[in-house]
Amino acid sequence: MDAMTEDDLFALIDPLLREAGAVPEEGEEFRQPPLDVLRYHRRAVRLQWLPWFGRGLSVVVVARQPVDVGLSASDYRRFLTRLAMAVNGRFPPWGFGPHPKGLVLGMTALVLTPEPIGPGDDAILSALVSGRPLPRQRAVPLGVIRVNLGQEALSYALASGPPGVFTEPLILADALGEKLRRFVPLIDL
Repeated sequence: MDAMTEDDLFALIDPLLREAGAVPEEGEEFRQPPLDVLRYHRRAVRLQWLPWFGRGLSVVVVARQPVDVGLSASDYRRFLTRLAMAVNGRFPPWGFGPHPKGLVLGMTALVLTPEPIGPGDDAILSALVSGRPLPRQRAVPLGVIRVNLGQEALSYALASGPPGVFTEPLILADALGEKLRRFVPLIDL
């Protein structure tokens, strides 16, 4: 069996996210700091009945891991901040253009990495996903999913948001978990 390709990955996740109400958008590339966003998926969400404060977006960012980012909590925090800046710029709170308004951005990062995925990766990612905004950003990281297509492996950490509002992290984790393997650390007795 051949390794999963990027096209296979998008063929798997795009229909699931569309079914959940997300709209795909083309990605973008940034030179400084380096960032290659392959695709965005956005979905308007309602957090409460107040018109301005009750609206937000759930955004899935599919990106390649930059070469200057290693697998450490500090490197990945810096990487998530880059992704949050890209999302904040693409989806401003005042909603100019085709995007709906909203102060809150629930962000799920689906990261394609060339680095091997091992049993300790989930613990490192868990330290990053807190359900709170990153410093000076509107984006709240609700899920970080690392995928190595050649290894056909993934690691992830998910945070809970308001019940039933930000469903994309769980949808992606479930779908990818069926196709890719996870390395779970052994239980110490």
